Amino acid sequence: MGKVGGRGRRAAGVLIPVAVCVAAFGWGLPKLAPYHGVLSTLRELTSGWAVLVLAAAAVNLLANWLFIAAAIPGLPLRRAAAVNLASTAVANTVPAGGAVSVGVSWRMLSSWGLSRRSFAVYTGVTGVWSTLAKLATPSAVVLVLAASGRLTSGNGAVATLCLGAAICAGAFVAGVVLVRRSLRDERAAQAVGRGAQRWADRLFRLVRRTAPTTIAAAVVRFRDDAVELLRVRSRRLTLASIGNDLGWLLVFQTCLLACGVPQSQVPWSRCLAGFALARVLSAVPVTPGGVGVIEIGLTAYLAAGLAAPETARVTAAVLLARALTYVLPILLGPLAYAGWRLRRPTPGVESAAADG
Repeated sequence: MGKVGGRGRRAAGVLIPVAVCVAAFGWGLPKLAPYHGVLSTLRELTSGWAVLVLAAAAVNLLANWLFIAAAIPGLPLRRAAAVNLASTAVANTVPAGGAVSVGVSWRMLSSWGLSRRSFAVYTGVTGVWSTLAKLATPSAVVLVLAASGRLTSGNGAVATLCLGAAICAGAFVAGVVLVRRSLRDERAAQAVGRGAQRWADRLFRLVRRTAPTTIAAAVVRFRDDAVELLRVRSRRLTLASIGNDLGWLLVFQTCLLACGVPQSQVPWSRCLAGFALARVLSAVPVTPGGVGVIEIGLTAYLAAGLAAPETARVTAAVLLARALTYVLPILLGPLAYAGWRLRRPTPGVESAAADG
């Protein structure tokens, strides 16, 4: 019975994202703008705009690589690029790809000398920082729009954005408080370690095995290592997280202009609100990277009230931006992984990152 249930969950984990994507791209988007209008807009893209769009995509990729390099002292940027492209390609295509991408990152980084202990700190710190940044973005956008007097709209999308921003803000504050307390109070880390040890003991008893006795100590070591990393790298990590957001926004705004969507139709404030809305939508883990959900939600919001030709241009811009931020790493990831395989160093010969 358990095996049947497990197979059913795995099948649902594949079929539900596929169904969502089919509904979004096969029915939802064509209802907003027929694909022949979208393709016509993309064919009209001039070479000058194509260069600018690709440059914006390169800046966005660079921001991702700088974030990884900021979290691993001593890691060259080219290796951060390889890890990012290979792991993102997996995360964007495989069901539960986030967990698989961690394994890909470990294989690559360990081959360059990163220890398990340092990798655990890198994974934990970047995961927390990325989550906090995703939670903070909608609230920051709402504050910017409110301060500039641009937080007005005739449809319910802004209300959805404000509600999502409020929920994200609450989660962000709770997360910051929890992280600060965990890092500042060694006794809290020791308590968490003891709790983790007790749970591990119970789980291992169920399978009639002996749990490792070092779990509590490992939690405390993780806390000490994280504190040391953040002591010297917290500002750099925060700036890199902001750069990630600005890089995506740059691609999005450039694609709108390249596809002939002027500020009079989709002003910067609406683009910024759409970006925050995409952040809220991406928090719902229905499909890898929110594919399908973000495209249709973003297009419906930005094209509200526009005529059919303008809606086609907005749809083209959204799809182009998503191709450059979502699909491009999928195309480059296998090349980065193959390059690592060909040039993989012999274990123990070199260490590319400090062990902390």
